[in-house]
Amino acid sequence: MNMSYTRFLSVATLTIAALAALPAACSSGSTKDRSGPGVSDSSMTAQASGTTVSPPSAEFMRSRTSLLTTAFAVASQMPMNPHERDRARVQESVVQACLELGLLDQAAQFADQMQGWRQGIVLALLGQRYAVLGQIDKAREYAARALLVDVGESTWGKDFVATEVARIYVKLGDEGKAYATVAPDLQVERGRIEAERTAKLPESQLDAQADQFDKAIATMNFDLVRGGIDGYLAWIDRVVDDAPRRERALKALSAAIPGLPWDLQVRCNVQLADVLFTHGYKELASLQLDRAGELFRATVFLPEDTAPLGVVVVKARIRMGDTAAARAELRRLRAEFEPRAETIENFLRAASWRSLAEGYQLLGDTNDVGRCYAAALDAGAINPNARPRAEDLSATCVSMAVSGFMPPPELLLRIENIRAGLADPW
Repeated sequence: MNMSYTRFLSVATLTIAALAALPAACSSGSTKDRSGPGVSDSSMTAQASGTTVSPPSAEFMRSRTSLLTTAFAVASQMPMNPHERDRARVQESVVQACLELGLLDQAAQFADQMQGWRQGIVLALLGQRYAVLGQIDKAREYAARALLVDVGESTWGKDFVATEVARIYVKLGDEGKAYATVAPDLQVERGRIEAERTAKLPESQLDAQADQFDKAIATMNFDLVRGGIDGYLAWIDRVVDDAPRRERALKALSAAIPGLPWDLQVRCNVQLADVLFTHGYKELASLQLDRAGELFRATVFLPEDTAPLGVVVVKARIRMGDTAAARAELRRLRAEFEPRAETIENFLRAASWRSLAEGYQLLGDTNDVGRCYAAALDAGAINPNARPRAEDLSATCVSMAVSGFMPPPELLLRIENIRAGLADPW
């Protein structure tokens, strides 16, 4: 099985399944289960602070959809041979952004142009969105379409698709069909279905479900432990106002999370902080976020990973209203990154600039946003091969769209010039 994608799916579960029911979600994909159409980081910050969110203007929406169209077109420029996997991966990231923003028609249009198991994944994710919106026929249509996708010889790709389809059926209340879709021997995948069930599970069954999460964590198997953590995050969202159950979840998570790699420890603590904050447990949330910040500062990460991970903590501080601390931390991250940028492989540099730009966008520091995105475009255009340049350009356009940044004419021209230069050698 592809372990890197398994880890990605665990993170997706943490984001979507665990936080699906929150009115002000904390990360991508987590807003639709109650809020309907997508909510950007900026909107979530406004919700958390009680600020009224104005409907986006027509100009803003045109800019956002245009950026996503460009991002998908750039990904699709990659030749299938020999870059089929990279092409599909980048295409998927664009569709995921459309889903995050509630742009379902655009997501469906892009999904129809994809191939392979990643097409099955995004079709299933579309089905999940339609299930949440109560469009049952469309949800079932996309479930069927996802299962018909030709995944080639990828057995694990087929399993991933089946798991996402099963989650459609859980959302539709058809748990029998959900479990019938995933083979009984696929413990990790069935664990993800179990986490999905938490929001609808009868209260009398909640404690037995938590027992299953404890057993998964006790195996010390990475993927099963992640499933147990994901499950508890969904569980605490459901039972947070029940003090004994809340304490059970917090105790289990505090014991399980330290067994994860350092970067996932930071992310999981941030996710838990977001759950607590959304339910009004601000003191507990602050303690959890401080723990994430302490873990981040106490650990030496690779130079290319430091700013992106640090911004995860920064964004959480913004969501919780501590903009002064967030701005100070963002400036520190930038000050540390800039002198070291040249030591990072050129195809890895732009990610840090994008993350910094996203943080500044949430803070409303417009000038810094523009400078960081300009730096991201420049850094992503250095590699002599077109494939990494295409990946970076697509990712930067996605980042702009999701963060709500409207690039000025000079950056739009820079985007078009980089795109026009994508040619052999790939």
